Amino acid sequence: MADWEEVRRLAADFQRVQLSATKQKLSDRNVIELVTRLVDLKLIDVLYTSDGKTYLTHQQLAKEIRDELIVHHGRVSLVDLQQLLNVDYSHIEAKVNDMVKHDGHLTLVLGQLIDNSYRQLLAQEINDQLQEKGHVTIIDLAKSYDLPADFLREVIDQYLGTLIKGQVDNYDKDVVFTDGFVSRMKAQIKGAFTAVTIPTTVGPIRQFIGCQEHLFFKILEELIASGRLAGSVSGSRQDKSQYLPDIYTQAQSQWVDSFYKQNGYLEYDTLIRLGIPDPKSYIKKKFKSEPLVFLSSCCVGPVISEQVQYSVDETLGQGGWLDIMTVLPSVLSRKDASELLSGCLKNKSQAVVCDSTIVASESLVSDSTSVFSDLMSEKAEKASKSHPAVASSTAVGASGDKPAHVKMAGVDDGSSAREDKKEQRRKKAATAGSTKKEGTGGREVKMKSTKKKTRNRDHDEGSDDEVTTTSTSDKGKGQESHFMSTQEIEKVLKSQDRLKDCPQELISEIASRLHRPLTRQYQEVAKSIFLKNSGTDRKKTALEIQDRINGLWVNARLFEKGIQLWEDPVHSQLVKHLLKTLGNDLANAVVVALAMDHMVSVSVTEEQLTPDTRLRLITTLPKDIQEQLTKLHVSLNGQSLEDFFHQLELLCGPAHLGILLKKPDKRKERQLVFNHRQSLIEQLKDETDPAMCLHLTAVLLFQTVTQTMLHIPGRLVPNVVQYLSSHLDADKVAVLAEMQDLIVKHAKLKASSEDDHEAEIATIASAMADLMDKVKEIAVTSKKSNTTSDD
Repeated sequence: MADWEEVRRLAADFQRVQLSATKQKLSDRNVIELVTRLVDLKLIDVLYTSDGKTYLTHQQLAKEIRDELIVHHGRVSLVDLQQLLNVDYSHIEAKVNDMVKHDGHLTLVLGQLIDNSYRQLLAQEINDQLQEKGHVTIIDLAKSYDLPADFLREVIDQYLGTLIKGQVDNYDKDVVFTDGFVSRMKAQIKGAFTAVTIPTTVGPIRQFIGCQEHLFFKILEELIASGRLAGSVSGSRQDKSQYLPDIYTQAQSQWVDSFYKQNGYLEYDTLIRLGIPDPKSYIKKKFKSEPLVFLSSCCVGPVISEQVQYSVDETLGQGGWLDIMTVLPSVLSRKDASELLSGCLKNKSQAVVCDSTIVASESLVSDSTSVFSDLMSEKAEKASKSHPAVASSTAVGASGDKPAHVKMAGVDDGSSAREDKKEQRRKKAATAGSTKKEGTGGREVKMKSTKKKTRNRDHDEGSDDEVTTTSTSDKGKGQESHFMSTQEIEKVLKSQDRLKDCPQELISEIASRLHRPLTRQYQEVAKSIFLKNSGTDRKKTALEIQDRINGLWVNARLFEKGIQLWEDPVHSQLVKHLLKTLGNDLANAVVVALAMDHMVSVSVTEEQLTPDTRLRLITTLPKDIQEQLTKLHVSLNGQSLEDFFHQLELLCGPAHLGILLKKPDKRKERQLVFNHRQSLIEQLKDETDPAMCLHLTAVLLFQTVTQTMLHIPGRLVPNVVQYLSSHLDADKVAVLAEMQDLIVKHAKLKASSEDDHEAEIATIASAMADLMDKVKEIAVTSKKSNTTSDD
């Protein structure tokens, strides 16, 4: 109490000093220091203004806040109060929070102080808008008054029924409308939908009326339920829903009934265009007792399905054919027809269906085979004469004697030129050492003159052989034991009266079904004809094969004697060359003979067999001889003639071919050597190629001095010339050496890429031409020397 008395005393002194006119006044600075001292002593509690020139108490701040709230009609922002009262925002915020805490009529909303008077004013304004528009939404009010939706909802709930004359939507609490608005919406909805006569989307109508979605559908459903609107709403309660007036539904139902009664089917797309979104469900619901068949694009009634069933039964009974598209309405697709046909054929096993819509009787297919009988006999007779290997393989395939290894593949054995081939074999046996195919390797002699180019040419020739073999094989397959191709069968079928009007699809189906039975039947016919005609031909062919193998084998043995006179490495090269030439021909002959013996057709002739095709042919033979033939095939790449001859003798023995390999006696051997020499001389006389001329001369001179035949590649001619140098006169050796040097120079110049050697090449060619006569004379006139006899 003493402190308070002291304060009063000081205040009185302070007032007296202020009122006095004397010079005893306090300056602003003194006053500030004095107030600061009092505040520090906690004798007074005041607030500073923002500029620090004014003090006010908390009670004064609260009073001024209330005054500003009244001035602003019950709603003022704290930021505005800070500017109006010139007090720091923190003091205002703290004081407002304290006021709201102790005064229930005040509310702080998003930094704004609001009292009950503003609430009432807000409720009155909301009611004015509601009465004017008929409905308001919380969202619109929040945007308009810049107040949160929760606060507005609280105000509406507080004054609804008193200051606010309306009702809240039960489905959407953010919508308030008046009873008059509901009545007006109901009248508009009733009028709009009463005028609708076709299925209509409700969204545009609702948007035009301007009614809330939930209220709109509530009123619409009430009107439909009460019978005020004759129609229904399809879909959920959204703008995409459709209103179906009963008048349209009735007209729609009448149209569907009329169309089905008249046509016997209903198309799904047509019903969709009529406004029926799920046509299948609609049809099932509408025609519950009708035995309808539902297809991909439509459904058909019993009239159409029974008509198709009757047509199919009649077709199968008469052994004919029918395209059911001709008895169906044009709107049905091929897929529909296929589904309908499948249902009609559930219990029909004697039916052929092609292209989904065409049905034919099995008897139509089986009866079509009779027309091929004469053609079959004619073709089998012709094949037996022109292609006995095909006929033989056909006979074996049909009889089933050797099903494990018989493989049909057409062959052209050249039977029409068999006599010419005999003559060629005799010539080949006599001149095996000199012919370009099996003799001295004329092809390699050409390599001697142009080594690089010839190597490429030989590679190309090998490629050509492969191509020829492949094409011949493909051609042979055309001569298979099949009777006719499906295309050929189709041509024959089209010529028949009963099938003239058939669609191509049915012709192709019948042809594909007949192909296998006709082939088997043809094989039986071919078997009987072959067994009747083949006895003599097989004996004749066996004798030819035996003569050919014997001739090649004797030649190989004679050439072996000449090889024995050489040492390695020339000896090994001569062995390889003999195996690659005569050995290859012998292997081909044996493989072809065994293939024919086991009724396996060969797709190429013996001369066209390459190592690859020979190996593929071996794999088609029975397993018991595959191993022996493979060993023979592998021995051709070795360096031993004995291994090759051993495998050859095993295959020619009684276990396989049964060919007796006869060794010639001394007299016959001398005759063969003499014939070989004469053949070489005849070939040398007509030879114009210098390299080939030297090659033949070397072989002839070697046979003259050693009395043995020699089979060499062109690259070994220099070795033979060197061998002969010790058995011939020096002048003859010089001529041969000069010819050899010219050939080598000529080959090098020809292989050179430079263009300035043409004159030199011409000079060398002229010199070689001049020497050729001398070389030929040496080859023909030279005799066996005494030295050689002594050796």
